[in-house]
Amino acid sequence: MQGERYPGERRGLGLFLRELAPVVEARLGTASLLHHAIRHAVRQDTLERLRHARRLFNALPKEVRQELQAGIVGGAETLPRRECLLRGLHAHEPRPFVAFDADALGLRKVELRHELTDDVPIRVLVQPGTLPRSAARTLRDLADAIESDRRLLSQRHWRAARYLPPEEDAEIG
Repeated sequence: MQGERYPGERRGLGLFLRELAPVVEARLGTASLLHHAIRHAVRQDTLERLRHARRLFNALPKEVRQELQAGIVGGAETLPRRECLLRGLHAHEPRPFVAFDADALGLRKVELRHELTDDVPIRVLVQPGTLPRSAARTLRDLADAIESDRRLLSQRHWRAARYLPPEEDAEIG
């Protein structure tokens, strides 16, 4: 049995696997080989078992690894109930926003949408688990699209496209 390859290897692997265990159980199930290996590694706390569980994790397809890692970062967050979210929206007035829907493949849709939200001119929503590089690239692409076609944020453009009443024009960001 070898010693630690670097100071804190056993502790680091143990912490990683303890955080990973509930995500693996939720997403892959208790019958998965990785779940079994993590359980034994954490229980025995030997470098050999910890490394074995890590190797099994590393052997998973990239998409599965990323999903599991996102589960660690996102934690075991419980979603708020729909009623609680809707209750908070009652205090807000509908406001028009230009919505840009995009994914890793690029810009999908641009439309005028009315939202019940805080009075902020710009809001960016990114799904947890999205790769930072992908999110940044998509945001740069959106910025380029806005700069190359300034009509996208023009009140006149949306009024003509949707026949907005004049009183709503002043509210478009």
